[in-house]
Amino acid sequence: MVKEYGLMYQIASNKVYLDKKTSYERKKYKNLLILIGLSVLLVLVTIMSISIGASSVNSSKVIEVVMSLFNSDYTVSKIDEIVVLNIRLSRVFVAIFAGIALSNAGLLMQGIFQNPIVSPYTLGVSNGAAFGAALSIVMGAKLSFLGNYRVPVFAFIFSVITMLMVYGVALVAKNSSKTLVLSGVAIGYLFSAMVSFIKYVSDSNELPEIVFWMMGGLAGIPWESIALIAIVVIISVTIMMRFAWDLNVMSAGEELAISLGVNFNKIKNISIILSTLMTAVAVAFTGIIGFVGLIAPHISRIIIGSDYRYLIPASSLIGALLLLISDTIARNIIAPTELPVGIITSFIGVPFFLYLIIKQKRG
Repeated sequence: MVKEYGLMYQIASNKVYLDKKTSYERKKYKNLLILIGLSVLLVLVTIMSISIGASSVNSSKVIEVVMSLFNSDYTVSKIDEIVVLNIRLSRVFVAIFAGIALSNAGLLMQGIFQNPIVSPYTLGVSNGAAFGAALSIVMGAKLSFLGNYRVPVFAFIFSVITMLMVYGVALVAKNSSKTLVLSGVAIGYLFSAMVSFIKYVSDSNELPEIVFWMMGGLAGIPWESIALIAIVVIISVTIMMRFAWDLNVMSAGEELAISLGVNFNKIKNISIILSTLMTAVAVAFTGIIGFVGLIAPHISRIIIGSDYRYLIPASSLIGALLLLISDTIARNIIAPTELPVGIITSFIGVPFFLYLIIKQKRG
């Protein structure tokens, strides 16, 4: 009788194990299919974005222009080459990499602070960047040695300075997550006040440039700058994937993460540095583009779950799609006039943000 019970228990245990394994495999393949689908969608949206605009280029011409880079048998007109390669393709790459940067920065921030309504700008990085950009625009000729890079250089420097100030306050107050957020908000308001002062004293030529930069835009960014953004983003996302399992454990809470051997403070600090770096490099070249870092991580969690091994690539793809679609709308909605892309992302993001607030209150 004891042997029979033992055999029955072993069979039941094996069945439970096999059921769990089957369920895990199904979820794994489902997530992989979702990622493949999102990748295909990104390629299609990329072709569409390059094709439509004030000067229309059909999709077959877009493919021919791209293929001509690798095969001399393809002959394309000079106008199509300029429109596709020099104007639209560069813009598409900026949208993709900036979208990846902002979405993953938001993903890290939401994970660290266990708060669904924080974004890459929560720690005041965008306000610091805005002050740096406004300062460089007002200084103008005094920074001529930086050439066309004066605005992004100053925006990036002050993004980093903002983060160091926030971190300094947090270290004095024992580096708690709550202190980080509160000090980020306070220092963000400080830089916001300084931006307002600069706007007040700026002349009629400088003020429109400051305002337009703060609305966000992807036009006119050279390939060298795109390469820099791409390098920072690729390295940062690679590091995130390296710590994906640790991030999974941290999502269950600090105490459990520490009990399972995760160096909580180390991973938290790395995450904040990566989030700041990606946000700073994106904002430095594109200006302030809101809500991408808030919306993309949430959509990713809804469709793929909370496993960071799949959540990071999903958030990357959705962030890229969101910004690329928004920029395509901004370019074409009142063509040939172009809207700042930040306006479109705000129109999309505000209703979603309100939905999150209502959902959190009900929950």
